[in-house]
Amino acid sequence: MTALAVTPATAEPAGQSGPVRDKRPEIQALRTAAVLGVVLFHLWPGAIRGGYAGVDVFFVISGFLITSHLVREAAKPGGVRLGAFWARRIRRLLPAALLVLVCGAVATYVLVPEALWQQFLRETVAAAFYVENWQLSWAAVDYLAADDPPSPAQHYWSLSVEEQFYILWPLLIVAAAFLTRRRPERRIAAIRGVIAAVLVASFAASVVITATDGAAAYFVTHTRAWEFAVGGLLAVLPAASSRAPARWAAPVAVAGWAGLLGALILFRESLPFPGWVALLPVLGTALVIWAGAVRGAGAAVVGNPVVQWIGTVSYSLYLWHWPLVVVVPATGPVLGTWLREPLILLVTIGLSALSYRFVETPFRTGRILGTSTRAYLFAILGMALVAAIALPGIVHGRNLVEQSREQANALASGDVACFGASALLESCDNPELDGVLLPAPIARKDDTGTAYDCYLTERRTYAADARPKVCHLGSTEPEALRVALVGDSHAASLIPGLSGVAKSSGWSVDVMVANGGGLVAPEAGDERGAYREALLARLTGGEAYDVVLVTQRRSPSLAAGEPDPVVDRLAEAWRPVMKRGTKVVALADNPMLTSEAMACLDGAESLAEASRCEMTHQEAYATSDPLPEAVRRAGAGAALVDLSAAYCTEERCPLVVGHVLAYRDQTHITATFSKTLAPYLVKAVQDALS
Repeated sequence: MTALAVTPATAEPAGQSGPVRDKRPEIQALRTAAVLGVVLFHLWPGAIRGGYAGVDVFFVISGFLITSHLVREAAKPGGVRLGAFWARRIRRLLPAALLVLVCGAVATYVLVPEALWQQFLRETVAAAFYVENWQLSWAAVDYLAADDPPSPAQHYWSLSVEEQFYILWPLLIVAAAFLTRRRPERRIAAIRGVIAAVLVASFAASVVITATDGAAAYFVTHTRAWEFAVGGLLAVLPAASSRAPARWAAPVAVAGWAGLLGALILFRESLPFPGWVALLPVLGTALVIWAGAVRGAGAAVVGNPVVQWIGTVSYSLYLWHWPLVVVVPATGPVLGTWLREPLILLVTIGLSALSYRFVETPFRTGRILGTSTRAYLFAILGMALVAAIALPGIVHGRNLVEQSREQANALASGDVACFGASALLESCDNPELDGVLLPAPIARKDDTGTAYDCYLTERRTYAADARPKVCHLGSTEPEALRVALVGDSHAASLIPGLSGVAKSSGWSVDVMVANGGGLVAPEAGDERGAYREALLARLTGGEAYDVVLVTQRRSPSLAAGEPDPVVDRLAEAWRPVMKRGTKVVALADNPMLTSEAMACLDGAESLAEASRCEMTHQEAYATSDPLPEAVRRAGAGAALVDLSAAYCTEERCPLVVGHVLAYRDQTHITATFSKTLAPYLVKAVQDALS
């Protein structure tokens, strides 16, 4: 059999260690750099902007160490014992991980607003079963969940990827060994081939998916597998290549550290990641491992006791830091500013030391989980415990959401004075609504009604054959006013209201809404070009609509009054529609919440608390709305409807209007508010047509 580079290593990377066989100080130092990058990035993101790349370092180390271990076992009589291997993973990983999840769930009940319980506790359960990366991937591509705040378990996405690696990787190694059982001299070549195939396929998927669906690509397993494979391939190099030549070891190590530290310091969140960009930290880590322990000035830094200790407790550091970042509230003006982050860091270090000493070490090396049976039983009971703690909060939240939905529907569909938009538009208040707040804070994010029943996602609008999805609501009478509602998710937010009043108003409404689906002229390189052309063809061909009602999100990167390049494209798209006699009515967009207003709303649990959340008029309309200027440029045949008086007075913009939470998230209105706004929208459009 060809000799291999299966140098025994120290503990496995953060969240991944086993008994120490041979000291590898450079791996401990890599672990230190990685965990500090992640922790400092979360505490001071402006200082270590690329700290998120620390998880890629852990992935490479995991691939190297686990592959080394598995290949050694594969060469022994009896081969890899999968049951024993997974039992070791349980002993090493689950005790500390489950402890932090239990603490995070308890902290959620005690410190987190009830409105966030469902999301936080769902993610806690997903983390306990090591599928948090897929939960977050789903949320990243789900438009309704895109603005969800981070939960105390969010950082378990990387641990979920690692656990999935620990389950699947041994199976691949065992399969390669089994297929070459009669030709043992080919076993290593087969293992190398399997690892190389995973590397190539996963890297290709990572590059493609990162370019086309970046939000989901960050979390999914198949875009990260190549990083483990790089470490794995390093572990099965021939003995002659297992370490860099002595004369090149120092330069190789310097190059590796330069690449890794450069990524941690210079990367930005705006970079498409992982994709090809992840090559820098991944290859940097591989070079440091390949160079091995080097002598000289660098050795003093790498071997420093503090560096080595941080590497030793890196798993606990990673586990504890994020829940503290999420759930520790600001306790005053001092703790809420410069002192809060240092305090979190100190508490994290203290908890990590205790966790390593009294949880990680005893469970990994002691007799508590000394047999595989005990280890598996512990895993089952521990995961069940986390689920049992989280389930009551999830069920409680669902019940409150349903109760809120029923009450909101009843009030919004009835003739209740001063409920919602009418409170500002008619300057009134209804004392009979005292104490009422709808939707309930816990139901606010779910208060979408039928807004997205006919909504096309981003991926579908990017397709080469993309076409608008047309849904009908309202009257079916031939003499009804023919209306097309066109736009993005802000247009979709009008649907719950229009659904209730369109028929009684004599409107026949065709809904055509999509991500980025405003009535905008296509341009060169437009990823939604096919969709835009098909939308224009629909509005300019066949039987003409009486009115096309358009609205779309403000331009968040442009300040109010700045030239907006989309204005000309809007007017260009409207003109052929107006040319055939169709009136284009643009609804000025609703305000965009400031981050402070959003934080206030997320923390509000009662009418009194939510009523204190507001913005100034200037803050609410600080970003560019291209629609008013587009109406002016489009000329005759275009009209503007401005319902800003439903959201703001001349000076202030409350987030609770007439006992209704007006905003579902930072830019979208709730379905309940949409229902109270709809009668005024219909009247304003009819006035524009007269």
